[in-house]
Amino acid sequence: MQSNQTTECNERKTVPETETPKRSRLDFVHEVEKLPGGDKILECIQCGVCSGGCPTRDSMDYSPTQIIKMITLGMRDEVLHGYTIWKCSSCYTCATRCPRGIEITTLMQSLKSLSLKEGKAKSEMKVKFHNGFADIVTKNGRLSEAALLARTMKKTDFKALRHTASLGMRLAKKHKIALRPEKVSKAASDLQTIHEKMKGDKKQ
Repeated sequence: MQSNQTTECNERKTVPETETPKRSRLDFVHEVEKLPGGDKILECIQCGVCSGGCPTRDSMDYSPTQIIKMITLGMRDEVLHGYTIWKCSSCYTCATRCPRGIEITTLMQSLKSLSLKEGKAKSEMKVKFHNGFADIVTKNGRLSEAALLARTMKKTDFKALRHTASLGMRLAKKHKIALRPEKVSKAASDLQTIHEKMKGDKKQ
């Protein structure tokens, strides 16, 4: 009898490897709460409105609703490794419809930055696109499609390079795109100031 009780006691103390300790779950929740857009993460009622109106939901591995639930469960690696945060189109449909006022779009951007910082993005292309977009907009005050494409496309795929160059010239002739980046000085100056301030805050 005593032997059975001892075995039962040991089984109760054993935590399955797949179970996330409470401290780890809370650590990730508190981390997200400090990120832009994450302050109301625990107010989510899992109504599914954000996922129902998301135009890129079909290409995501997890819905926005699931991402929020995964955050509260402490599933840090799954969130930062997943494709969902990269598939967000930043249309703000979810944020405008959320009954709890959660800034989901802003949170997705914050999770992208965290994923980049820790090198958890699965696709190298996602990293190139994200960094290239930010650099071009900060430098010029607006996006240059040609400059972004030049940064992200594979330089070793000559067939794709020829096709892209041909397409670019046709679009340029019709004034659909500009081959040279156009600079908006005032916007560029403001963005550079914001960028420098953000770098200063990170050092602190």
